[in-house]
Amino acid sequence: MAVNRVVLHICDMDLPVSTDNQIDYVRLLGDEIDTKMREIVSSSNRISVTQAAILAALDFADMYHRSGENTDSLRNQLASYLADAEQAKMDLELTRRENENLKREIERLKGRS
Repeated sequence: MAVNRVVLHICDMDLPVSTDNQIDYVRLLGDEIDTKMREIVSSSNRISVTQAAILAALDFADMYHRSGENTDSLRNQLASYLADAEQAKMDLELTRRENENLKREIERLKGRS
């Protein structure tokens, strides 16, 4: 895969980056980081750019871990739904067989009269 080079502009600093990802995607990530860091820096005059970078990294790491937990929860929920659907399918087949047996029994009983 080709290596792409892009310069990110984060908090008035230029950061050259080499990546295997698409340039637009990396720029999007850089823009998100820049926005978050600027938000943090503007919240207090005591926060340095380095501190803002650490706080932004903590925020992004938190979002990453929470999304993983949400993914696991959705997987478990989906597995439960699939198990329920499989059980309903087996119940339907059992009901169909029982219905056929009852129809045959009705026909047998009609034939006796």
